[in-house]
Order: sequence, then C-alpha cells, then structure tokens
Amino acid sequence: MASNSRSPQPRLKMGVPHLDEMLGGGLPRGYSLLVAGPSGSGKSLLAAAFLEEGARNDETGVIAVFEQRPNHLLNAALTRLVQQDKVGVVDRRVPDLSIDEIVQQLLSQIRRLKATRVVIDSLSGFELALAPAFREDFRESLSRMVSALTSIGVNVLMTSELEDRYTDLRFSPYGTAFLTDAIIVQRYIEVDSRLQRIMAVVKVRASAHSDELRLYRIDENGLQIGTRLHNQEGLLGGRPTRLAPGLANDGEDIR
Repeated sequence: MASNSRSPQPRLKMGVPHLDEMLGGGLPRGYSLLVAGPSGSGKSLLAAAFLEEGARNDETGVIAVFEQRPNHLLNAALTRLVQQDKVGVVDRRVPDLSIDEIVQQLLSQIRRLKATRVVIDSLSGFELALAPAFREDFRESLSRMVSALTSIGVNVLMTSELEDRYTDLRFSPYGTAFLTDAIIVQRYIEVDSRLQRIMAVVKVRASAHSDELRLYRIDENGLQIGTRLHNQEGLLGGRPTRLAPGLANDGEDIR
C-alpha cells in the first residue's frame, strides 16, 4: 500500500533567531522572499544575516548592490565573506542597464560560486539602474529576473522601501508582492510614547507560518526578535489600540 507521507520540504535558515519559526521552519528552498519596511528598519541587516547564515552552512551567496550607499557592505562579517570569496558582489550602481545584462551578471557569479542564496538590495535601486525602456514595465523586468534565478534553484531575497503612511497595507510600491513566494513586513509603531519596531510574516506560499506580529530591536548583534505585543490591535495600520488595561508585553522580553 502506498504511503501518504511526504518528505519535509527542504528549508534554509535565515540567520536571525526566531525568524525561522515565524516562517514555519525556515525559508523553503527555491523560494523568493520580499522584505519590505521603512528606512532604518533593518532590511539590509536581515539580508546580510541571510548570507552569513548560508556561509556558516557552506552555502555561498551573491549580493547585487544597487544602492548609492550600500550600508550592508559596512557589515564587517559580510565584508570578510566577500574577501574570502564566499559571497560574490554584483555592483551595478550605474544607470541604463538592460534586464538581460543584470541577469547575466548575476548568473555568472552564481555559477562561479555555485551560490544558493541571492540578495537584491534594493528594488528601488534596481529600478533606477534599468534603462528607461525597462523601467516602463518594471514588474515585467522584475518578474523576468526572479524567474531566471528561481528556475535554477536559488533562493532570492529582495528588499523594498516601504513608506510608513499607513493608508494601506501594500507591501511594495511596485505592486510586486504577487511575484514573490514569501513576504516579511517591518513597521514602526508608537506605544506609550516609545518608538517600537514590529515584524510579521505575511505569506509563505503553500506553507504554514506564524501570524503573530513580533516586536524586535536592532543592536550590535543584529536583529533581535521578541514575543508578540499582547492586547493590542491595529499595529500594521500604525494606530495601535489597547484592548485591555496595561500591556502584557512592553518590549522588555526582547533578548
């Protein structure tokens, strides 16, 4: 009689404590991930941790630099990995590139290093690097790039700047959320006259994942995820509402 059991889907560790459990056990192999958040929320730190975790597990990576000030390269650990040729860099901070040029340079580095993890930081820089003809249909250009990368089995992490206007819950100004297999969103909120950061996993295609909104902070060791902020609602909308007297969690549990 045939067995109904299936082998667990292989997953990659993210390199941020507690984030794997939020994703349902890590990021499924071959998936694309969008990390969306406002400036200073830690998107590039999360991307760097993803590459560093890969190196710890003998998985090489590639990072595509499209920002004029690539702050992730200030990360000493990631810089060492680049110097050790465990992470390749595609530095394309020049305008008027074709999508094929970018994809070929990425594929060249991926093949050279046999890389399994790719970071695109960021989508806004990627858009500016494209020639005008390719910017006119940015979603199509992005779709071509993501498809080319995931078709060879690599995991792609992309960062996207998200304005904290709170008028809607769009996770990318480009309408690209449907192109990715998983989405992590980061937000700033104000609670008791304190600025706090929250993070949530919005989707992981065909996989169970946490539906909690988790507090997190940034310190010298990177992102530190805490537990859920209890007795509050409206957090993603930027207007937290207290459901009961007193907060069960004021952020002190973030270790």
